[in-house]
Amino acid sequence: MKKEDTERRSFLKTLITGSIAGAAMFSAGTVNAKDKQTVRKSDEVLYRESKDFKDYYKSLR
Repeated sequence: MKKEDTERRSFLKTLITGSIAGAAMFSAGTVNAKDKQTVRKSDEVLYRESKDFKDYYKSLR
């Protein structure tokens, strides 16, 4: 009985220590991405108006 208690405690200590270490690494490893400003030209076309697009737009009416 005594041996089982010490093994269980050892397991729980390892589990808790690993969880704390994992949480610390996760929180320290997060990096905020910088906002990247994109400059778009006013005459820039972002899509081509194909037959599929036209059919889709007609179905919305």
